[in-house]
Order: sequence, then structure tokens, then C-alpha cells
Amino acid sequence: MNWKEKLAEANKLFEAAKAVLTDPEATDEQKSHVNQMVLDAQKLKTEALQLKSILEQALEGVALLRPESAPEAPADEGQPPAEEFKEWGDFLYAIWMKKAHNVEDARLKWFDEQEPEGQEKAMTGAVGARGGFLIAAQFMPTLLAVMGEDSIVRPTATIIRMPGRQISLPVVDQTTTTAGIPHWFGGMKFYWAGEGEEKEETEAKFRRVTLVAKKLIGHTVASDELLDDAAISLGDFLSGPLGFTGGVVWMEDFAFLMGAGGAQPRGVINAPVTLAPARQAAGTINYVDCINLIQNFLPSGRGQWVISQSAMADLVQMSGPTGNPSYIWQPNAREGPPGMLFGWPVRWTEKLPLLGTRGDILLADFRYYLIGDRQATTIDSSQYPRWIYDETSWRVVHRVDGQPWLSAPLTYQDGTTRISPFVCLGDVAS
Repeated sequence: MNWKEKLAEANKLFEAAKAVLTDPEATDEQKSHVNQMVLDAQKLKTEALQLKSILEQALEGVALLRPESAPEAPADEGQPPAEEFKEWGDFLYAIWMKKAHNVEDARLKWFDEQEPEGQEKAMTGAVGARGGFLIAAQFMPTLLAVMGEDSIVRPTATIIRMPGRQISLPVVDQTTTTAGIPHWFGGMKFYWAGEGEEKEETEAKFRRVTLVAKKLIGHTVASDELLDDAAISLGDFLSGPLGFTGGVVWMEDFAFLMGAGGAQPRGVINAPVTLAPARQAAGTINYVDCINLIQNFLPSGRGQWVISQSAMADLVQMSGPTGNPSYIWQPNAREGPPGMLFGWPVRWTEKLPLLGTRGDILLADFRYYLIGDRQATTIDSSQYPRWIYDETSWRVVHRVDGQPWLSAPLTYQDGTTRISPFVCLGDVAS
């Protein structure tokens, strides 16, 4: 048997012994074998760990015996080095072996928030109380790829890589409201002047947008038997749409849309830049509501509708003044649920409020939303909180921030008309 098979057999014996001791109908003969079962299990477990250690030492010995004159094989460009993890499940199993059995794996690295600039360190001894194991670099593209496919905001938002916990970005201040002046240029004045007339000196105004990494934590518990018998399957689950990856995607997307700021990103629905024209009638969305949203929307030509799933029944039956919906929806109903409204794509979602509530329909250009990726996503495990139940706790920490680029709606040169890259339907006017 290899070391993994021995470890699995040891756990089976431990389970069998526990079953006998907790069975009120167990016979005296069955109970008499418990001590031997435990001893056999402990022996197998020790042999398994010894085998693993011997295997690791043997591999190190092969490397040391390589002739000095023998050139190192060139690494294939684009391929991970040999010392990195090849499988996500192997990565999770290494964490569990370190935490459960103190078996070192040189491929593991850990992240400590107290380190300056969030630097990573080679793992030596116990992991810091506030740290966790860095997800290996070769697994990050998979994590980000899933985010891009399943999320609403991230695919078209402006992504900022954060080298530290906080980053400040200078942006043009376009929030003035003086009539007769175009505000796209941050306060710079343009004027016609005759020959010999004195020129007026002006300069653009700037402000700062600050992103501070917020911490998103996911937690789950798995039995040690599951880890022993199916570590790779557990890895597939935790990295899939119903595991840690799916949870991170859903939670950050919800925050980008609905977040209140503070300890979480500032979502567009609650942001000061978002305009919310009043709806025509309570509890519904109609044709005039949609026209009002379009009228208040930044004329960027890159909008998309994000609409609560609860509003679908109202909207698919919507028609214009002529009673003909064909010029509102594309394609027609024979080709599936409507995918385009007034020429812009539609995303139906559960992440917006119920029909009739402010924000149940949003028209947005997410290029004007900033996402700060800290790039220090960590995963860690511990036996101690649930050791009495033979269970291991798993935790993922994802650090990100997000907020709209603009701090307020833009005002046209007429001094009255306001537009925004984010427009949602508000409540009925009082």
C-alpha cells in the first residue's frame, strides 16, 4: 500500500472503533477488539507519514545526485515550474496535511497581513494567526476566469491591480454645475477671443478616488474521512461554481451592485452618482419608466440593462404608445427570453431588489465602475475548532474594493440637465 492508502485504512479502523464504542447494542466480544483496532490504526497512520517523508527525502536525493555538469532542463515557457502544484486538490491536501499532521510541503507559501506591502513568505512553522496560505499563482487565472463568466459587473468594469492595501487614483473633477460651461474638461474654460484681447488662464480640477481592500471571508467544514478518501473531489467542489469560487463571485458581484460601502464595496444602486427618476406607478415598470431611464443615461453607447428577475413578467409584456412591442424588444419571443431592450443587452438577476423597489431595474455603463483587486486571495484550514467531531474547517479570504469612478452625476452646460453612467428606477413621486 502507498502512504495515502495506509492513511485511509487507518481512518477506517478509527471509525470502526468509534462505531463500536458508541453502539449501545455492541457485544462484549466486539468491545474487546477496540484497543487492538486503535493500535493497528495508529501503526498504519505512523507508517503512512513515514512513507510520505521517505518519498520526499528520496526525491530530494535524486535532485542532489544530478551531475553538476548536467544543465538544467529549460522550463517550458508558460508552464508552471516543477515545484508548483499541478492540481487544486493537491494544493488543498497539502494544506490539510500541514495543519492536521504537521507534514511540511515546501510548495506552500503563506500570507500575513502584518507584513509590509503584503509580501509573501516561505512557510516555516505555524501560520500567523491573521494569515492564510496563498492560492498558488497558476490557480488564480482559473478563479478570475470564473468570475468573468458568471459575474455582471466585473467583465466590463475598470480593473485596478492594488500593490498594497490602499490605492488613490487622480481623476478629473467633472461635477461642477455652472451654466454655459461644458463640464467634461474638469473646469477648464474655452472661449473665443479677438485679436489682441487678453487671454484668461484656467486649469483642470482633479480629485482623488481611494480604493481600500475589503475582506470577504468564506467558511465551510468537511469531515476528515472526506479529506482522506476524496481530497481531489473536495478540491473540485471548492473551486467550482457551488464552492468557494462561486461564492466569491456571487458575493462580490452583489456588493458591486448593492453594497453600502464601509466594510464592503460601494454598489452602484446606493452610490451618490446614481440617478433614480421616479416611476410612473407603484409596483410596476412601464414604457415611460424605461424612456426616463434612457433620457438620464450618459450617452456613451455602451449601456446594458440589469433587471430583477421578479420584473420579467411585467417587462416582457410591455409595449409602446402604438401597442406594438417589436421595436422595444429584440429578438422576438419566438427566439427565447428577450435579450435586448431598446438595443442594449439585458441581464436578468436575483441581485437587485424586488419589482416595485428602488433599483429593480438599472441602466449602466460599468466601464465607469472601479474594481481594486488586492490579489491576496488565501485559503486556510484548521482542525482545532471541530477536532472532537473529526472535522476540518476551511476558510477562503478574498480582498477587493469597488466604487463608481464619479462622485456625482454630470450636469450639462444648460445648468439643469443631469446625466449619469448609472441610472436606476426610483420610487413613485410623492
